[in-house]
Amino acid sequence: MTSSLMGHCATKGTSFMSARGAIPPIIKDALESQIGYVLLITGKPGTGKSLFAREIFREYEDSFLILSNAEATGADELSDSARWDLRHAVAQYWREVAEVPLYEMSLQKQICTLLGTSDVSEELNIIIIDSWNDFVMPVDSRRKYEIQQSLVYAARNENKKLLLVSESSWEEQNQIPLDHSADAIIHFEKLQDNQRMLRQMNIEKMRYHPVSQDTYLFTLEDGRFCYIPWYTHLFPPITVERESITDPTKNKISTGNKSLDRILSGGFEKGMLSLFEVENLAAPYLETLYIPFLSNHLQLNRPAVILLPEGWSPDRFIHGLNHFVSADRIEKQVVFFGRHALGTRENVRSIDDDPWKTLQEIRYEATQLEREFEAEATELFALDTLENKYGVTDVKGMLAEVTASLPLTNRATVAILSQHQELKSGSIAYGIHLRVKELSGVLSVFGVIPRTNYLAVSPLLSKGFLDYELIPIV
Repeated sequence: MTSSLMGHCATKGTSFMSARGAIPPIIKDALESQIGYVLLITGKPGTGKSLFAREIFREYEDSFLILSNAEATGADELSDSARWDLRHAVAQYWREVAEVPLYEMSLQKQICTLLGTSDVSEELNIIIIDSWNDFVMPVDSRRKYEIQQSLVYAARNENKKLLLVSESSWEEQNQIPLDHSADAIIHFEKLQDNQRMLRQMNIEKMRYHPVSQDTYLFTLEDGRFCYIPWYTHLFPPITVERESITDPTKNKISTGNKSLDRILSGGFEKGMLSLFEVENLAAPYLETLYIPFLSNHLQLNRPAVILLPEGWSPDRFIHGLNHFVSADRIEKQVVFFGRHALGTRENVRSIDDDPWKTLQEIRYEATQLEREFEAEATELFALDTLENKYGVTDVKGMLAEVTASLPLTNRATVAILSQHQELKSGSIAYGIHLRVKELSGVLSVFGVIPRTNYLAVSPLLSKGFLDYELIPIV
C-alpha cells in the first residue's frame, strides 16, 4: 500500500511534536531578537506557566532561572541541563534585600543584589524569574515598583530578555500592574468543555512581532511542555499504514489507524453500531475517519456498503481512496447508495422513497457482497442523507431495526452523525461513540464511549511514511 498526503496540510515550516518540547515560533522570534524584551507569563496555579518557563530554560543555554522556594522543590528534572549549577538560583523568602538604588546598575548586578549573591554571569541573556510574586515578596510595595522598573529598563537597555512568571491573582494583591511594562503577555488557562479539561495558552500582547496565531492548545510528552500548532492540524495529513492492519480478535475490526485501535481496545466491534459525531461533513472531519478505515478494509479483501453523505458523489470517495487502493478494487468491493447518486458506475444505487425498501436493498447488497468475498461486509451510513430524505422519526426506526439485527449478521456498522442535524446521538443505540471537533484550530477526537479526554490528530513520521496518531491534550 502506498502512503500519500491528502487534504491541504501546510507543509512548509511544519514542526511535529516531539519529546523535546516545543516553543511557539512567535515567542522564539521574540527571545532570539536583537532588542531587549520583557515577557509576562500569567495564569492560575496548575495551568502550565512553570512548565513553559522551564522549556525556555532548556532550549536556551544562555538563560538563567530564578526559582522561588515553592518552585525549587519540583526542579529536579532540570538538573541534567547544561551548566545547571551556574544557571540557576533560589530566591529564599527570608533573604535580606539590600536597600540600595538599582537603576544605575547593570541587569546582572541588579539580579545579584536582589539575590544576595555574586554568582550570576554577565554572559547570560535571558533571565527567567519563577515566580515574580515570591521574588519581590520580601520588600515593601513602594520598592516593588522601583525594582520592577529598574529590571525592565536594564533589560531593554542591554538588549536582554526578562521573563516574569506571575500568578493571575497579582492584581488582587495590590501590586503595581505589570501588563503596561511588559512587551508580551502570555496567559495560561484551564478550560472545561463537555465535562472535560483542556489547557491552552493565549498571546494577549506581543510588541514588534506580527502574531499569526494567538491561541495554542498544548499537551505534555514525558512531562515536557509541547504546543500544538494549528497549521499542522487544521487540514491534517490523511494517510494510511504501508502494511494493512489485521483484526486483533474475531470480534473486532481494525479502524485502519493503530492509535485509534488502541483507544477502542482493538477497533470497531462486530455485531454492533459505532457512532462518529462530527462538527460537519466537510474535510477534514470525515476524511480523517473514512480514508484510513476503508483503505485498510479493502486492502484486506473485504466488501463495504456506503451510504454517501448529502452532496457527496461516489467519485469523491473513490478519488480519496484510490491513492491507496486501485479503482478496480473499489469498483468490485464497494456498493454506494445516495440520494442523488447518478452516473454510469455499476456499483452505484439510488435510495428509494420508501425507507424500509431502502433498508432491504442495503441488506441485499451487503449479503451479495459477503457471498462473493466470503467475508462480512461493513456498512458506513451518513445519517444526514437519511434524515433529509425521510425525516427524523423514520431514521430512528431504521436505526433501531439495524441495531437489532446486527448481532445476527456479525457485521460492523459505522454511522456518521453531523452535529447540525435534528437527529441527536441520544436517540441512537451504539456501542462506540466518538466525537470529532475543532479546538482552537486543532482537529481533535474524544470518546463518549469509551470515555477519553481530548486527543489531537497529530502527523506521525515513521519508517519513511506518514500516518497520524492521537496525542492526549492534558
